[in-house]
Amino acid sequence: MRKFVVIVFVILLSSCASVPLGTLLEFRSFGKDDLLKIQPQDLRAKIQVDEPVQADIESAQLTLVLTTGKGSREFKFPLLLLDELKIKPTEGLFSTSAGKTEYTLRLADEAMKNFITTQQIIRDEKSGRFNFSVTTDFEKFPSEVTEIGLSIFLKLSEEKGFVTLFDNAKLEIKHES
Repeated sequence: MRKFVVIVFVILLSSCASVPLGTLLEFRSFGKDDLLKIQPQDLRAKIQVDEPVQADIESAQLTLVLTTGKGSREFKFPLLLLDELKIKPTEGLFSTSAGKTEYTLRLADEAMKNFITTQQIIRDEKSGRFNFSVTTDFEKFPSEVTEIGLSIFLKLSEEKGFVTLFDNAKLEIKHES
């Protein structure tokens, strides 16, 4: 299996053309208090990838990087598959889209406990920055695939819906000879 990792850094979103303006506005005021209010059982990630590519869900994880005056710390939380959905291709007058596979993920049981511990660590910090990333490997890419579309969504609370982090970002695939 070839390793391909997709990383979403919320802090760096402003430089990406595939990130909706609404997402930037949603996270511009997201701070420590908001992070501490997150209930780990409500955290969800959703990944959509163009077919025929398949995500290696066993490798999926949510990462939180905390940067303070003391340096950076990285906390990793394994994700489990909640649902897998096949989305049919669409053809329209002005655009078409490939079929997609959508994976909805949640924190693993142990990851929920670790997330609460991480929140306690963050609560004790006087200041700092943090960012989230969602990562996964993919199964081997078919040789005819040279580009895929990838969308990533994050849900931080039961009351709010998914926030789009990347919307059909185009990734070039280079095959090793």
